[in-house]
Amino acid sequence: VSKYGVGLDTLDLEAARRHNVVVRWTPGVNSQAVAELAVAFMVALSRDIIPLADEVRAGRWPHHRNGRQLSSAVVGILGCGHVGQRVTRICGAFGARVLAHDIRTYEAFYRETSVQPVPLELLLRESDVVTIHVPLDRSTRGLIGAAELGLMKPDALLVNTARGGIVDEGALKGALLAGQIAGAAFDVFAEEPPTDPELLGLRNFIATPHIGGG
Repeated sequence: VSKYGVGLDTLDLEAARRHNVVVRWTPGVNSQAVAELAVAFMVALSRDIIPLADEVRAGRWPHHRNGRQLSSAVVGILGCGHVGQRVTRICGAFGARVLAHDIRTYEAFYRETSVQPVPLELLLRESDVVTIHVPLDRSTRGLIGAAELGLMKPDALLVNTARGGIVDEGALKGALLAGQIAGAAFDVFAEEPPTDPELLGLRNFIATPHIGGG
């Protein structure tokens, strides 16, 4: 079995082992497309683009300047593999300062791009934008829950173009409603299509139908 795309969480690996089926995947195959979507989410959230476009479409003209620039942001990359490294380069081109957390060490890349590797807790506390680029497995399922969201700045943004299940969506909804974080954008959900209309209807939440691979 050859998997096109990132991660093997959608395959029954135990069944493959029982039947002696070899499973392979090609890392990095759609990493540029996912990286570009992640950065598009950052810009859209930072400038409130989608809600304001809806206001104009409805005949209103809410002319206010309350956005922020990615060029002055601290971007936290959670998972600095193929996609995370591409996101790092794009954010660096904007002028953002980049922090990274990964269980692996990418010292040469960090030196080349002036990325600061930090523990997860510090990344969550210091980042204006946290973007997730880790696979879904036993170690990452539920990695970002209520406690982790509580560490983030009240004006911080969360982006997930990796896998549903890494973020506790119920905790995310609570954090958005309570103003614990300013906004979030997800391309992936624990259940697809997602079934929580309250979360999907929040003004400070962007949802897309798992289109990151292009």
